[in-house]
Amino acid sequence: MSDSSQDHPEFFKPAPEEEPQGLGFAGVNGSQTTEDAPAVEAAPSNRTTGALVALLGGVLFAVLYALAAWGYSAAAWMYGDSAEGTQAAVFIQDRTIAFLSTPVYWLTAIAFTLYFVILAILINKGHWRTFVLWGLVVAILTYATAIGAGLLTVRAWTLTLSEALDFMWHGIAFNPLVLVAVVLSREIPIWFGGWIAVKSRKLRDAPEVTE
Repeated sequence: MSDSSQDHPEFFKPAPEEEPQGLGFAGVNGSQTTEDAPAVEAAPSNRTTGALVALLGGVLFAVLYALAAWGYSAAAWMYGDSAEGTQAAVFIQDRTIAFLSTPVYWLTAIAFTLYFVILAILINKGHWRTFVLWGLVVAILTYATAIGAGLLTVRAWTLTLSEALDFMWHGIAFNPLVLVAVVLSREIPIWFGGWIAVKSRKLRDAPEVTE
């Protein structure tokens, strides 16, 4: 009688042990069962640079606005009747410092900086023309903030409605320093937006690296 293990050796061999299947984990013997997926690189952003440049634009706004207040005070001394008998340096200094301590100055400067930073972050890698277009919105918001700051300065809540409206239209809406704020808030996003757009163009033109 023949040995069946010799006639059919394949039936008597031990079954091969299957390695445990895993989702990217090492098996019992420490071998890796699957290959790691290639890392996906995040697209480059221009938000940080844009925000920093916008902050610099806000600093320039504050400086130019203070210089405008000084120039307006100097003009008031030269052409105003209230400056008679007062030294120029004293009059200009007192009048300028008085304006710089009002919400019309510091609240408007802070608001413009905030508006410009938000715009730069939202545009990110956009074109320069986008800053030109949406910079108009920044100017409108800054103008509205300056009017609100003027009403805050005179404590408009203590006035009647007619008095508050009269002050808003005749005292603050067309005040030269408020109009200066509008001009600055319109021009600075245009020129500094062009600075931001230079790097944006480099990021857009950079070749994408694919694995």
